Amino acid sequence: MSATSDTDTASTATPAPKKNKGRRVAMIAVLLVAICGLIWLAWWFLHRHLVSTDDAYVQSDIAQMAPRVTGTVARVFVRDNEHVQKGDVLFTLDPADFQTDLAKAEASLESAQASYNASQQDLSVTRQTSGADIDNATAALQSAQAEARRAAADAKRYKALYAKHEVSQQQLDQQTTQAEQAEAEVRQARAQLAQAKASPDRIKLKQSQASKADADIARAKAEVRQARLNLSYTEVRAPHSGKIAQKSIVAGSHVNAGQAAMAVVEDDPWVVANYKETQLDHVRPGQPVAIEIDAYPGQHFDGRVESIQAGTGVTFSLLPPQNATGNFVKIVQRVPVKIVFTKPDQLAGRDVSPGLSVVPTIDTAGDIVAVKRQDNAATDVADGPAPKR
Repeated sequence: MSATSDTDTASTATPAPKKNKGRRVAMIAVLLVAICGLIWLAWWFLHRHLVSTDDAYVQSDIAQMAPRVTGTVARVFVRDNEHVQKGDVLFTLDPADFQTDLAKAEASLESAQASYNASQQDLSVTRQTSGADIDNATAALQSAQAEARRAAADAKRYKALYAKHEVSQQQLDQQTTQAEQAEAEVRQARAQLAQAKASPDRIKLKQSQASKADADIARAKAEVRQARLNLSYTEVRAPHSGKIAQKSIVAGSHVNAGQAAMAVVEDDPWVVANYKETQLDHVRPGQPVAIEIDAYPGQHFDGRVESIQAGTGVTFSLLPPQNATGNFVKIVQRVPVKIVFTKPDQLAGRDVSPGLSVVPTIDTAGDIVAVKRQDNAATDVADGPAPKR
């Protein structure tokens, strides 16, 4: 009997350690879950003000270099991917044709100036002689009229003498011819007087000729300036410092005005981050940004938000959506945010080129505090000053 009782007691006491072990496992699991929850809560608390996206890329100003005149490439001074400074000569065109055009324009200017000087001299002479011409023509008319009267009187007397057979027919004809010549001289003197009296019209004509010559000088000067500009355009210089890309010309190439020959990528890059519209609640210009560039893993670059585009990306696409037509499916839109690098020395020695993938993280904590403070101040102003007790 005692042996059986001992066996039953042993079998009844065996499950106790298993139950304790199960409780310990459960407690450990609960503890681990609690620790994980605390860790996640701590991480969320520390990162709740950070806004990040991987839809971001490096951008930079890219100047497409094209000549402003048509010509043949004489020399190319740069190579692909070479760094140039602002004002460096990139390539030149053959200047021979443009030098010839400049010489022609300068010759036309000299001719116009000579014509103008001659017209001014002619106008001055016309003004000076107009009064003397009238006086001379008047005196000539009076003399011609006196001579005509004398000749007419002689012809009348000879006609009476011829009737008495005291003079010959030849003498009468001679006196008649002289009278007619004298009358013709009177008509000629009157015409000369009328022409002299028209001198104001001649002065106006000379003035108009001088004005035209002056206009020809202005036109010729403009042609000279244009020819000099065209000659200067044969030298193409870098508009800003940067690296050469997409060079498509060599010496001897024929290029047209406006034809892209190469590109200059500016040294001052920035980041365009396409954030979801739901992420921009507390994003403001001036907030600090931590930038990671995929090409340089493990390195961080400092930046700040410069501006937020006034419109989503699709608004400025080639074919923006027309949600008022057809079926509508709501899609979370993305808004481009411009981020600039605040420490250019961090980019030294690194090729941060347009198109590189970037992960920017905006810290909105400071701005949220500022916004709340502004909201509180606005509320205080709306409510008015607190009543005095």
